[in-house]
Amino acid sequence: MLRGLCLVIFVGVLAGSSLGQQAGAAPGTSASTIPEGEAHFTPDQLKDYYLVYTNPDVRYLRTLFNAYLEHIGGHEDEFSYLSKWDSEYYRSKFTVCSRDGNIFGGTFITLMFQDKPDKIFIAWVYPEGGAQKLRLKAFDLGNYSDEDIRRTKIRYRAFLQDKEHAM
Repeated sequence: MLRGLCLVIFVGVLAGSSLGQQAGAAPGTSASTIPEGEAHFTPDQLKDYYLVYTNPDVRYLRTLFNAYLEHIGGHEDEFSYLSKWDSEYYRSKFTVCSRDGNIFGGTFITLMFQDKPDKIFIAWVYPEGGAQKLRLKAFDLGNYSDEDIRRTKIRYRAFLQDKEHAM
């Protein structure tokens, strides 16, 4: 139960994420739902948040990124989703911004890469077949403006710089 709740810390202001294009904010505007300034968390809140990295679907993404970089394992369709983006993203550890159930099954995982935090991605990981084997069904940009990304990098700096817990 805590696994679902742990993301409220980080995700509360990243609501409304969906697969799509990231659009730049119009010059001179700051239309963003993400508050200004860095967020601060209690040790208990951080402990709850870090549980997200124990979820099999989150761990699967790290395994898949490594397989893509090494050209082993994975499936052609999964690799085709990843091939749209610079492989330098996958060399970096990633920080989970949110982990939400998809109405059609599986999980949407919103993430940022620590070494290239210029985009926010959304992965759809789905358990297939009787064995419920995890598969990547989509990987694309989330619908976040440049201003959203700028604020996220400031607000959640501690997570984006945490190499110990990130995947």
